[in-house]
Amino acid sequence: MLDNLSTFSQMRNISSEELPTQTIDDQSSQAKSTEAIFGVIAALSFLLNFLFCVIMIRKPTMLKSPHNILLFSLAITDLLTGIFIPLTPGYVVSIASFPVPSGSAGEIFCRVFTSRFTLFTMGKVSILKVTCLAIERWYCIFRPMVYKRYFTQKRLFLYILAIWVCTCLLQINKFFEWKLSGSKCSKVKAPYGQKGTQAMIIINSLIGFYIPCLIAWASFAHISLLFKTSPMARCYGERQRAQQKALLRMCALTSITLTLCWLPAQTIYILSPFGITKIGSPLHRTGGILAMLNSCLNPLIYWLTNREYRDGLCEIFLVAKIICFNKRGDTLDNQVCPLMVFSSSNQLSDKMDTGKF
Repeated sequence: MLDNLSTFSQMRNISSEELPTQTIDDQSSQAKSTEAIFGVIAALSFLLNFLFCVIMIRKPTMLKSPHNILLFSLAITDLLTGIFIPLTPGYVVSIASFPVPSGSAGEIFCRVFTSRFTLFTMGKVSILKVTCLAIERWYCIFRPMVYKRYFTQKRLFLYILAIWVCTCLLQINKFFEWKLSGSKCSKVKAPYGQKGTQAMIIINSLIGFYIPCLIAWASFAHISLLFKTSPMARCYGERQRAQQKALLRMCALTSITLTLCWLPAQTIYILSPFGITKIGSPLHRTGGILAMLNSCLNPLIYWLTNREYRDGLCEIFLVAKIICFNKRGDTLDNQVCPLMVFSSSNQLSDKMDTGKF
């Protein structure tokens, strides 16, 4: 009986020891899967936005229109997101495994990259640029007389610069939440306390996400409801109206996709300092994946909804195909010519041997 109890006790101890190991293995596999997903998102974001930028650069006339300037700027921001995802610890490489420089460079790295300052700055910049695009479309349709004055190239560059400056200032609290400890980055208690953290997160979320999204949605909703009575609809021809409607659909779909992708992560973030949600939970990781996924969805929306961009993409692949074909043809010529010379020399030697030369 004692032996049986002893055996049962040992089995129970073994089971209790194996459970944490199994849990750790599950967490490790989930972390690796998440890192792989972020790696794919980063690669697609860089590649797709790079192709869209090439389309714009190959046709400089496209960059003369205000909406194309904003879309080009948005593509650059999304491209940078694809670059910063693998450079930010905790996404493609875990924070514990990420190599950190020493000295001042390491301190800057922890406060700029590990704190996710750069990555979330890219996201907020994208949100504000889409809002600017919605306002640009609204002015184009309902205020065509002042549209050209408010959306010149010079003013657009100032708007874009203002977006970057304001977003960097909104994210400035990230600098005080991480520091270099030895050879690794570690999270520290913010100097402004719990109430200050709550206030900053609320202000950041309202100015950087919720209010811009409401402005964008209100602009597109107003356009869709009153487009037929707008000055553009009355003055433009049928073909021009169709082009503007297609452009509006593309911009509206971009705005809707951005909102849906960022809403879960942003809502989890704004509720986290109140203990309602938890940073690092599976729900939070899923929200982060959706938020980063938005950076590689925008070019797909452009190509699917706009024929001009789609034709530009086809031209790029056509040029690449022609270049590859020409290189292949040159390679074949280089291979065939020596063979022809060798064959001719063999025939000549045969004739000399037979005396028929």
